[in-house]
Amino acid sequence: MFTRTLKTVAIATAVVIATASASFAAQYAWVGHDANVKFKPKNSSQTVNWVGEGQKVKIIGENGNWLKIMIPGKDGWVKASVLDYAPAWDDDYYDYGYGGPGAQVCIGGPYGSLCVSD
Repeated sequence: MFTRTLKTVAIATAVVIATASASFAAQYAWVGHDANVKFKPKNSSQTVNWVGEGQKVKIIGENGNWLKIMIPGKDGWVKASVLDYAPAWDDDYYDYGYGGPGAQVCIGGPYGSLCVSD
């Protein structure tokens, strides 16, 4: 009986560790349009940096509809609506047979995205 309980606890612990490590995995996004980066997650906060359209950023925090991003220079906060979770399409990308507009569908959120393409 004790061995069975110990095995059950070990399996449950492994599942918790596996899911926790996945939730702490780095999340990256791309800037959808130029934006100021704020010191605190509010509009009235001091601007400490800026990001440009197409720039890749690492998301390191969340507060409501604000996301804290790691970028070159001072890290800070941007509204979640500034970011996209799939890279912007580049015309050169189409030239190499990788698909095109309508060839890929992505569903994204603040913690991950899923893309399906033909």
